[in-house]
Amino acid sequence: MGLIISKIKKETGSPAAGIQLELFQAARAGDCAELARLIQAGADVNAYDRWDAFPLYHACVAGHREAARMLLDAGADYSESTSEGKRCYLSALNLGMRRLLREYEADPRAGLPATLLPVFLACNRAGAESAPTDAAGAELSPDITWYVEGRPIQAHRVVLAARSPYFRRKLATSWRNRKALRVTFSGSYMPSFEATYSLVRFFYSDRLEVPTDHIEHLARVCETCECQGLLETIDRLFPRKRRGDGARHLDRGCPHKRFVLQRRLAQDRLSSALRRILHDSLANSRKQDLHGNNSVETRGISSEYDDLADVRIKVGGRVFRCHQMILALRSEYFKTRLSRRTDFRQHHYDVLEEHDVSANAFEKMLEYVYTDELQDLGDDPLTQAEDLFDVASRYLLFQLKLVVAKLLLPHLVLDRVSPAQLCRWLTLSDMYDVPEVREHCLDIMACNFQTFAETREFRVLLLASRTSAPADNLFNNLRRTWLRVAAAGLDRRDDESAALFDERMEVLLLAAEKEANDDRG
Repeated sequence: MGLIISKIKKETGSPAAGIQLELFQAARAGDCAELARLIQAGADVNAYDRWDAFPLYHACVAGHREAARMLLDAGADYSESTSEGKRCYLSALNLGMRRLLREYEADPRAGLPATLLPVFLACNRAGAESAPTDAAGAELSPDITWYVEGRPIQAHRVVLAARSPYFRRKLATSWRNRKALRVTFSGSYMPSFEATYSLVRFFYSDRLEVPTDHIEHLARVCETCECQGLLETIDRLFPRKRRGDGARHLDRGCPHKRFVLQRRLAQDRLSSALRRILHDSLANSRKQDLHGNNSVETRGISSEYDDLADVRIKVGGRVFRCHQMILALRSEYFKTRLSRRTDFRQHHYDVLEEHDVSANAFEKMLEYVYTDELQDLGDDPLTQAEDLFDVASRYLLFQLKLVVAKLLLPHLVLDRVSPAQLCRWLTLSDMYDVPEVREHCLDIMACNFQTFAETREFRVLLLASRTSAPADNLFNNLRRTWLRVAAAGLDRRDDESAALFDERMEVLLLAAEKEANDDRG
């Protein structure tokens, strides 16, 4: 490493170059404290040395997993599809390092991109001029067309506005009623169709793939659309003086000469862009509620805001400004409901009413629909989680149950809830079909068997389960969990046998039967 650093020092002598050299050295040595200091000081985690190596590569070669994680968290670009990504992956010293790299390469086939990208591709299949005629109807049809070199790129206003400040500003003002666009660039410059199409596809997929000889066009389009984060990445990876040669320094070993970038940083992802749109829509909804001009009798949606909402949903005393395309795409319930709006379409009210749902739970549900995640369960996580399980079942958002369960489980411990509450959550897990919560509750009961044996609610559950099918029988499930926990030595009861456990359960059942008879008598 000393040889590498000494050679680089001969080429540059500026303070900034000195920081970069220290970054290479810290990455190679796995010095996380020094890495943190240098990153805080503004060192570029994607800089190249004389041999076109970069800090992440040095950390991978040396097997410093935490140093690599720190660089990735700081924005180091990684994609196995590129020659740089392959160098990191193939040079990784161990399997743990390779797993880390895989974790930080977002999967375009999962989450929001997996939902939105097929719609975009269907809209633009074979350069089709008309909207796709699938079962979704108008709710998923493109509502804007961008013409480049005489060829159309069909898209959705909400996605363009979420990803580009330029589009959001224009679509909310001078382009509000336009269906076709021809974006004006400085001078007489016109971008290539390939670069523009690649950028719009990136808006939907978080994955950029473009021929390297179109990088200059892509940079110009990003500059016009004010995609600052992406433009900075392009400028870093493709210095302006090198763009003219097809950026050969990045496509060695890549015969197709295509640049691929998978966005990992939270602020650059589709989910973060839609979160910003949702945040503004909710804020505008509250403003309208406060001023009393969000009545369901009001025809049309107010155009004074730039959130591009095209439908309102009344829940309790609140009215939410939303986007039909997002709702229909994410929920089969809303897809069907929006396609059957004949009555209020005719009156141009653009309002749906939802009953028997709390406004707080509905707002949380919107957070998941727009972002594929939930930040928290609020101040009352148990009540919020129960409401969200009900909402997930109602709106056919089955993956929402997994997200809620992940946030709920840390709260379902005996330090925070009583045995009686855990018994109730075991029942709710069956009601809402959330196996993660059920297994969690069974594990706690098995590890704290005596505590639950003294709880009446537990004995009532045991008695009620005797008539259940074998697969749902609490006795059988608890016995299986108890034996697994005991075998792992997690509860320090290795001296107890399965026979003794069965005997204790029978005693509990007899006690439960006696209590039930006393209650009836």
